[in-house]
Amino acid sequence: MLHMIGNAHLDPVWLWRWPEGCAEAIATCWSAVDRLDEHAGFVFTRGEAVIYRWIEELDPPLFARIRSLVAEGRWAIVNGWWLQPDCNLPGGEAVIRQALYGKRYFADRFGVEVTVGYNVDSFGHAATLPMLLRHTGSDSYVFMRPQAHEKALPAELFDWVAADGSTVRAFRIQLDYASGAGGPALADRIDRHRDLSAAAGHPFMCFYGVGNHGGGPTREVLATIDARRGTGEPLDYSDPARFFAAVRERAAPALTDELQHHAVGCYSAVSALKALNRRAEALLGQAESAAALAWREAGAAYPGATLASLWQAVLFNQFHDTLAGSSIESACADAIHAYGGVLSGAAAVLDAAARHLARTVRRATDPRQPQFLLINANDADWHGIVELQPWTDFDAAAPLALLDEAERAIPLQPIAPEAAIRGVRRFAFATAVPAFGYRLLRFVGAPQPADQAFAEQRPLPDPAVVETAGWRLEIDAATGAIRTLVNRRSGAAPFSGPAHLGIVADDPTDSWSHGVDRLPLAGRTLCCERVTLLEGGPVRHAVEVVACHGESRLSTTILLPADAGLPVELRVALDWREPHRLLRLAYPLAARRFEYEIPAGWIARPDDGREVCGHRWVRAVRDDLVVAIANDAKYGYAAEDGTLYVTAVRSPAFAHHDPMTLRGPHRTMDQGEQRFSLLLQAAPDLSRGDAWRLADALLRPPVVTPHVSRGGERPWRGQWLRPWAATSAITALKLAEDGGALVLRAVELEGRPDRLALGDQGIDVPPRGIVTARLDGGGLRRSDGLER
Repeated sequence: MLHMIGNAHLDPVWLWRWPEGCAEAIATCWSAVDRLDEHAGFVFTRGEAVIYRWIEELDPPLFARIRSLVAEGRWAIVNGWWLQPDCNLPGGEAVIRQALYGKRYFADRFGVEVTVGYNVDSFGHAATLPMLLRHTGSDSYVFMRPQAHEKALPAELFDWVAADGSTVRAFRIQLDYASGAGGPALADRIDRHRDLSAAAGHPFMCFYGVGNHGGGPTREVLATIDARRGTGEPLDYSDPARFFAAVRERAAPALTDELQHHAVGCYSAVSALKALNRRAEALLGQAESAAALAWREAGAAYPGATLASLWQAVLFNQFHDTLAGSSIESACADAIHAYGGVLSGAAAVLDAAARHLARTVRRATDPRQPQFLLINANDADWHGIVELQPWTDFDAAAPLALLDEAERAIPLQPIAPEAAIRGVRRFAFATAVPAFGYRLLRFVGAPQPADQAFAEQRPLPDPAVVETAGWRLEIDAATGAIRTLVNRRSGAAPFSGPAHLGIVADDPTDSWSHGVDRLPLAGRTLCCERVTLLEGGPVRHAVEVVACHGESRLSTTILLPADAGLPVELRVALDWREPHRLLRLAYPLAARRFEYEIPAGWIARPDDGREVCGHRWVRAVRDDLVVAIANDAKYGYAAEDGTLYVTAVRSPAFAHHDPMTLRGPHRTMDQGEQRFSLLLQAAPDLSRGDAWRLADALLRPPVVTPHVSRGGERPWRGQWLRPWAATSAITALKLAEDGGALVLRAVELEGRPDRLALGDQGIDVPPRGIVTARLDGGGLRRSDGLER
């Protein structure tokens, strides 16, 4: 039996911008309605909630026809997600939101529960997807990539198992998800699928319908199917849910692995999209947490509709040809602008929540003293360095002291201000803020004059040696490489050899890097121009290393804290002028094991030189030390012989697909300036939870807000919420979509049973699993990703 799956894969963005994708979605669905009217037995399959919402808003008559066809069982809704995203790059919370908003939409508009996951064109699939699918109500999954020449599978129908044991029945599409417009090509496709089905001993799905720019099944294709059905051939007009029902009881092999590799260049194409996506996910998480706390503690209205709209903008731009960077340049620009809107909207939500939370905190007694709150919206205490430019009435002469809630002075270090105006001062200081909590700090006049002028910059000789009480750094001034970096308290040396801050290599691959599973590791090191001491003081030292290659410049500012318990930060400013080349950051770690954050979890991968996708942190394990490196913008990595390589930038032509030859002038990606940062920490017992929180410290630092509210009763330091878990990280805190409870989500990281607790109540978290809990008047109870 062949289950004939009539579909029209539609890229809302790719070689066209989203307005054209919207128009084509409407045209394609009208075409499908016409074919359904003409062929009584035909069944059409369509997913992606955003497509349906476009139709609902822009073509109500078409939407009404689709609703009636869904009710008749002739129009099958699959996927249940907002759209078909990249399935490597989005964070775990974004994957859950794909289902939360998509499935709620389908349930509300059509009264259906979608259980078939469906990402037929995505460029690879993270190992945690079975867990996330199960947690959001899906029991099966359809995909196509990686194809047979890219990854061998035990069978095309198999049980895909995540690390926590969650399992979905999965099917890999053979040949393609689309067929041509005519009948003969489909006839050959049917013959090949019939042979595959016979060899496997179970039914197969055979996909047909013009796709990518839409179109769907044609009259000619349907005539071919009808003719063969008329001869008694077992071809069934079907949909994926019917197929999985037919094979549910059949034995199938298990696969406990990620589904890679396809289009490895997409992990690093169009850096701006990657950085904005990382920032948007982080800022939305902070805004939601703060808004939920403000609702609970201050009675503030929760901006649920605003947050949902912002999340949906992120989800749309996580489409697999958008976030992957494989679209035309104008479509990438649309996405960049949309992410800017998300960041602006999320910042407004966060600021409003901070204002409401501030109303609960008592002010300092003297309103003339500049006072501010540090608000931590994360599940772990934050310990780090804050940079602040307080308003001091253009008075740069009066010495200042910074006091905490117990009247203790916090060391201040003057740093370069963000304004070239006399009397403006900026400071760095180290502090800690409780989890889901706050601190009030205030500036007062110092009792004695002190030199609080910004220190003069000076060049450093070769070798350049810089020491604080916490760290010692030595730089080779000829190459700009880090010779040694040592934690002076523990003696830990993260790097096992010279760490090159930049390696340039030729990259002749297309936008996707089709046909390869690795990118060059060796290349030309940048030439060091200068090493400069930018800062020196009681809080940290800052060293800038400027290197060049041709017209490109790479400036790396290394921030060494005085506190040995704080990580070293590397701030990178890159001006890139290298078409068809890539830039690697190379960190020799002598590691025997590399672990990478992936959506809602992590995975260990061999250091075999292949290009891999990772999220905010990498954990490198050697016999005597564990090194964690977090970054705020990059997703492409490789590791070989114990060295970690971060793919900082690559510059193919926009939307260049092999085997097309580039002719004439063409634009290449990522020419110009970009900035990103990394944090590095090392200790013998550095856990995955520590690596997770290192990334949170970088991407979700405390909110700094002037404290101007009056009437609060809370003390100057405290916590609004005190959940606890031993080996799990709380990944989301929000108000439930129905408005009746707080929702907490947690992921277990160490492979051990854990418990998410709040007061005397708790919920078990399975090893490497995920839980969602609702906190309401009845206490803490288990839920799922759809908040049921």
